[in-house]
Amino acid sequence: MKKHLLIPQISEDITYHQFSSDSYFVHQKEYNHRIKISNELYQLLQKIDGRKNLHDLAIEVGDGCDTEFIYAILYENLGKYGIIKRSDIKVHHKKKPSYLKLSFIVIPPKIISKITPYLKFLFQPKVMVSLLIMSLVVIIFGIIDKYQMIMTMDMETSWLPLLILGFLSVTLHEFGHVTATDYFGATHGGIGGGFYLFSPVYFADVTDIWKLRPRQRIIVNMAGIYFELLICSLYVIIGLIFKSNILYLVGLLIFLKTLFNLNPFLRSDGYWVLTDAVGIPNLYRNSSSKLRELSKAIFLKNKIVITLRDILLAIYALINYLLLVAFLYYVVILDSHSFIFFPINLLSYILGLLEGTNELNLESLSQFALPLLFYSLIIKICINKLKEYFKKYGNTLRG
Repeated sequence: MKKHLLIPQISEDITYHQFSSDSYFVHQKEYNHRIKISNELYQLLQKIDGRKNLHDLAIEVGDGCDTEFIYAILYENLGKYGIIKRSDIKVHHKKKPSYLKLSFIVIPPKIISKITPYLKFLFQPKVMVSLLIMSLVVIIFGIIDKYQMIMTMDMETSWLPLLILGFLSVTLHEFGHVTATDYFGATHGGIGGGFYLFSPVYFADVTDIWKLRPRQRIIVNMAGIYFELLICSLYVIIGLIFKSNILYLVGLLIFLKTLFNLNPFLRSDGYWVLTDAVGIPNLYRNSSSKLRELSKAIFLKNKIVITLRDILLAIYALINYLLLVAFLYYVVILDSHSFIFFPINLLSYILGLLEGTNELNLESLSQFALPLLFYSLIIKICINKLKEYFKKYGNTLRG
């Protein structure tokens, strides 16, 4: 059959959600694909009624649109996601994010749904603002007063309470995300674990929040930090009442983790908040692409239309790369001794702990933080390059 006579059929398993003033998300529920589309493409999809062929649609759309263009958009782009029905292609379910490895569900959605109704009052605006201010005041003054003691505190006999209290705080962090999702009427998944940058992470499946308004998505993304600040302030208050140093220590660790989560250059809560604030999904990829485009325009004299949004995206990507270069420069050049002798220093430190000549505290552990992060990044880069190599040359090698 000729292309212009094809009658496109839209899947019954899709829903539309407005993402911004000029874009929508199409959710293919059966295969769990969420695709951002322009307002023009949304209008085209609204014209598909199961009777019009591509030629009819091209005439109705107008503006020089031809059947070849509509065929490419509908069948080649949207067809692979199951949005437009195609009998000649097998649609695959959405895969887990590539940056999250060995993920698994710990708390299923059914159990979470029984708990979140009792926590949703915490997202009433007046309650949330009041508790946030109170928590920050308690944490800042409590930790500043005990900071030196916390950093030098012996953790050798405190590792079990640290693990239990730490696990409780990260679990509540994820409950913050799912409770906010439920509060705004979106559907949440389960809470699980996995690995990111070779570090164990906890995560909550809240992908359905794309249907919410930007302000609501930002609150959902910040909700984990909000819950952690609440538990952190609670630890500090109880520690003050009962003079428990271990609670002060856990409070500091949670607070430091919260600051880390606000970093918009890692795939943490700060990154997702920034993504929602600017309304650009896949911020890493899109900003890097825009930086390359602007670089070619500057150095190769390519003529492109540049908007303020393009410039801001390029600046974000540039800062991202500069931070990486600065980190590598510090570790490899300025602190090369720690980098080169990291395995030996770590082994020596562990042996010292076993012999009783070294102390286990935050101050001594901090010396290994940057070298460990550096090696994790190097290993990650090497693995990604190997994957790219085998993906590119694997078929040739097998042949």
